[in-house]
Amino acid sequence: MPSRLFQWFRRPPARRLTSVSPLETSSVLPMPVRTVRRLGPMDMLRNPETPALECESLVRGFGEGETRTLALRSVSLRVYPGQLNLLMGPSGSGKSTLLAVISGLLRPDGGTVRALGHDIWRLSEQQMELFRRRHCSYIFQGYNLFPALTARQQLEVVLRWGENSTRKEARRRAEMVLSRLGLSRKMTLRPMQLSGGEKQRVAIGRALVKKPDFLFADEPTSALDWENGQQVIQLLRQAAEEDGTTVMVVTHDERLLPYSNTIFHLADGQLTDSHCDSHGHSHPTPSHRNDGAGHRSIFRQNLIDPT
Repeated sequence: MPSRLFQWFRRPPARRLTSVSPLETSSVLPMPVRTVRRLGPMDMLRNPETPALECESLVRGFGEGETRTLALRSVSLRVYPGQLNLLMGPSGSGKSTLLAVISGLLRPDGGTVRALGHDIWRLSEQQMELFRRRHCSYIFQGYNLFPALTARQQLEVVLRWGENSTRKEARRRAEMVLSRLGLSRKMTLRPMQLSGGEKQRVAIGRALVKKPDFLFADEPTSALDWENGQQVIQLLRQAAEEDGTTVMVVTHDERLLPYSNTIFHLADGQLTDSHCDSHGHSHPTPSHRNDGAGHRSIFRQNLIDPT
């Protein structure tokens, strides 16, 4: 275990952060309250007409000149607090690119993204990083777990570093979430001792434990069997209903359909269809087109979770 991280983990977090994440290194500067106010989804639930997140005319391309390919072509959408939203479509349709743009990980070439009333791409780099740390959680396909920490410590570090929770409270919340994910007997194991599905569940638990305003997930159930997948789906739904979290999920997993509020279907970088109803039983009309560019998913890169 790196000595600096070990020293931090043994004592309450100090005002000066000891960073192990490249996305956190410039987050030590205070953010002016007038720029990003701590406005949670429960504030916005009082006005159901207010979107938690909305984007307008998003454009994002990859490459230069004749090889340039548009991954997003003027995409606009709105999502609301306390809802589970799905992004679906064939490979190369722009789902993961859209998720990366609206979650603050990938700057668009054009268009706007407003989250909790703020135009996030007009924030400075330091303000953007602090916004992500305060309001967002991410579930990447690559797990991105700290190799030296146990499953329980993966969750504790989010609470003690990001929220200044006490050691006792962080352990209680971490153990509760891991138990609900079926990992009560795996809490003291490190990533190299866990299976792929167990690593995925730890990563999901890390995203859920701090009860974020936004949870962005790229194929969170892809490595899970039916039983464990159902547990994760129910936890995502519970995060939306009970905590007011706005959940955005890229998925091909049809098990999520009955639990969703809104389904956005993309093809060739364009929003082609969306379905929603008050009960969350929504079903898109599948598209079989798959002539979009197979660009690399931002969520599949080996990033450290910025929670």
